[in-house]
Amino acid sequence: MSRVAIIGAAGGLGQAIVKHCQDNSIPFTAIVRSRPERIQLTRATDRVAVVPSLSDKQLLQTAFEDCQAVITATGITSTSNDPSAFLSPNFDAIEEAMLAANVTRIVIVNTLLTSAPGEGISNAMRFFKWIPGSMGKGATEMQAVVDALGGGKLSKVKWTLVRAGVHPSGANEEPVASADWAGSTNTLQPVSYEAMARWMVEEASACRFVGMAPLVSKKK
Repeated sequence: MSRVAIIGAAGGLGQAIVKHCQDNSIPFTAIVRSRPERIQLTRATDRVAVVPSLSDKQLLQTAFEDCQAVITATGITSTSNDPSAFLSPNFDAIEEAMLAANVTRIVIVNTLLTSAPGEGISNAMRFFKWIPGSMGKGATEMQAVVDALGGGKLSKVKWTLVRAGVHPSGANEEPVASADWAGSTNTLQPVSYEAMARWMVEEASACRFVGMAPLVSKKK
């Protein structure tokens, strides 16, 4: 694969994607909101782009230049708890920046607990949205991403929404990917950041689940 852009590169999953790219000679542009020194560059081919707000189309376009795909690894933390860091309110800006940079592929991480876009909210997500603090806000944003895709956002690019079972202490083994629960061999058990990073980078190139929301988790 040629260059990938990683939104949320400073987080746990983002750092795993960076390392996977470094270990496999895949050029990358790591996109962070601040403190670019957190990304350790070891090759001249790699870049760090500081984009304080995902609504900034010009900075995003510059970050996406020469990339084959965009991969998101965003989450809700105490330092990223405002709309400028959320995907759902900024999909239009992201899509416009991608198209201006001639990038048409995006892989978006989400949670295993969501329904697929267009299928309504799951009972699990309905519950987690009511939890106070970052967990509830994170669930609200993850559901908003699902709802936005179901409502037609990113229709001009090839998106995949990864309903991911992922945790830093998850199994470091190849996950299984299925279109939905019926007949799948998925479990609710997570894989590691490293395993999910490998799968997401491979899917960005393989395009097996374009316009779909595969379940990706530990195999039965």
